[in-house]
Amino acid sequence: MNLPILYTFFSHGASTKFNTSMLTILMGISIGLAIIRKQVFSGFLGAILLIFCIFTLLQYLFGLNLPVDELFMSDNLTDPHKETPGRMSLYTTISFLFTALGLELYLTKKYSISQILTSIGFVMAYLSLIGILFNISSLFSFGSYSAVALPTALGLTSASIGILFFTSDRGWLSEFASKHSAAVTTRYLLLYFFLSLPLFIGFFLLMLSKAKFPAEFATVLLIVGYAVLTLPFAIILLRKLNRSDEMSWELMRELEQRSEELFVNNNKLEMKNKQLDSLIHIISHDLKTPITSLQGSMSIMEKKLAPVMQTQDLQLFTISKRSIKTLAETITNLGEIIRTKQLEENKIENIDLCGLVNKIISQLDATIKNTNAVVTVDIDDCYIFYEQIHLHSIIQNLVTNALKYHHPGRAPLIEISSQKLINGVRLDVKDNGLGIPENQKKNLFNKYSRFHEHIEGTGVGLYLVRQLLGGHGGSIDVVSEEDKGTTFTIFLPSGNNAVN
Repeated sequence: MNLPILYTFFSHGASTKFNTSMLTILMGISIGLAIIRKQVFSGFLGAILLIFCIFTLLQYLFGLNLPVDELFMSDNLTDPHKETPGRMSLYTTISFLFTALGLELYLTKKYSISQILTSIGFVMAYLSLIGILFNISSLFSFGSYSAVALPTALGLTSASIGILFFTSDRGWLSEFASKHSAAVTTRYLLLYFFLSLPLFIGFFLLMLSKAKFPAEFATVLLIVGYAVLTLPFAIILLRKLNRSDEMSWELMRELEQRSEELFVNNNKLEMKNKQLDSLIHIISHDLKTPITSLQGSMSIMEKKLAPVMQTQDLQLFTISKRSIKTLAETITNLGEIIRTKQLEENKIENIDLCGLVNKIISQLDATIKNTNAVVTVDIDDCYIFYEQIHLHSIIQNLVTNALKYHHPGRAPLIEISSQKLINGVRLDVKDNGLGIPENQKKNLFNKYSRFHEHIEGTGVGLYLVRQLLGGHGGSIDVVSEEDKGTTFTIFLPSGNNAVN
């Protein structure tokens, strides 16, 4: 085996030292470990690379002779009168230093500066590679001790490319790695430049040396040839950009179409809301008015006919008034259901929960006295952002149910309490009433569900509560035991803001 030939393989006299080969191998292993997420081992090998580079650089800067050049193997092929045996060239050392620093900075998540230093190392290695391939000494040999061998240039070029590719999704390189048309075009241009540059340099040198063309004529041929060979590449890029633009225009047209559809749907929703408003008006006024008149007429008839009617016949008035009352409640609840379906912007307010509960209790004072109920409120100074009309309806329905479905054998005892949570408020309404049969709990929140037929009601109260809570992202749970009582627990999320 001819070691001197291997030592300076196709490098025009530049030699590959043992330390250079070792660092090239360590660089490859370190990059591989970084790719498979072995950061600690990769950083350790990178630190060894930096130490060797720094020691070698110190020798050049201060004329030192540290024991690192032939630490692992003696160099018997280098003439000690021309250069120090075993020592990496200055240019090789600096190239390794930039690349190793780039790797170490990547491992410490300094992505942008890592890519800058690695790019410098890549340019240095790439220029050396071009110089060696075409024997341009000014690109790979910079005076004494500064030549770069072909294996070294290949190793450094590969290492720097590997680091740049591996980190391309971070730092400023992420702009080049994106799927945008500009990034794709830039990648193609860079690839074309770095691959075509050696060919054109070689063609230019061939014309100068072999064909004996004058430098001016060779330069003109080089420019024309570069333009001719660039044209197909430009056409390919143009087609890609055109396709990208076509896709963009198609997406824009689709977006415009969707916007028009959305505009039409919004108009339909506005019309629907107006129709719902009209329906609510009809329910609130046009339907309630004749019912109110009917109630008044029944009261007048009862007063006039009571003296001449038997007690048994008077029960007809009681049944009629009960039916009219149920009808009025049904119409009121129907209006509430329609209101919950309206797609209008909620008027969120900062509500004093304790004040609202006390207000509802005051409104139900007559019913509380008639049933001899005891209502206790355990709510601290608690505020929540919510829609007041909805929150009022929720709490009023729960308290009204507790009063309505009280146990006939004992006075109603109703406990209302609250607890602040991180993301809202929990409110409990507990009673000692009739309770709910276990087999009927699954239908508790269905529309028109009723479980105590002997008590008047429409069966929509709890349905409304769940609808109103669901519209604000809230929830309701129930724990009940028949003949002992029921506890409703509702969760009121803090809404747009937070609980104070």
